[in-house]
Amino acid sequence: MLIAQEKEKTNIAEYILYMWQIEDLVRFNAFDLEQIYDTIITKFNVSDELKAEMKLWYKNIIEQMMKQGISEKGHLDYINTRIEELNNLHNSLLTTIQDKDYQNQYIKTSANIKSLMEKANNEAKNEIHACLIGLYGFLVLKLKNEQIGEATKEAINSFSGLLAILTNRYNKLQKGELKFNHEINN
Repeated sequence: MLIAQEKEKTNIAEYILYMWQIEDLVRFNAFDLEQIYDTIITKFNVSDELKAEMKLWYKNIIEQMMKQGISEKGHLDYINTRIEELNNLHNSLLTTIQDKDYQNQYIKTSANIKSLMEKANNEAKNEIHACLIGLYGFLVLKLKNEQIGEATKEAINSFSGLLAILTNRYNKLQKGELKFNHEINN
């Protein structure tokens, strides 16, 4: 809860990845709130009041996941909405806004995105979703101490670079600071 709140304010891509991890933790703990409390919440060195808030937060996530029918796979609706927001901004940065830094990073990343989308068997709903899937898969491989090839590392670096710029622009958009070109050259 604490980490999620901070990441949602500062880095939307990291927030999405963190929430995917929370969903997987809930699944791993068989949607058992007491088990989540014992294995996760008690590890935080915080007050009992804050632990109670965290337990309530997990309870809410469990209820939402069950209600939305994503007990085995899938993501919470509000997380999917954030991904759509990022993808809409991604498309705007490439076309309407014509952000040159973003366009240049996209050119470096697009082949890796296309390749991952082909491998993901239609799991990726859009290009930004594909980047996030790639990063999450990479994190899982690292946690399992799996060998990671150079091509995969290069792809992950390109996804990270694109999402870093996108997150920066998202934060600016949220603050009303994102500047639009006055003249668009299509």
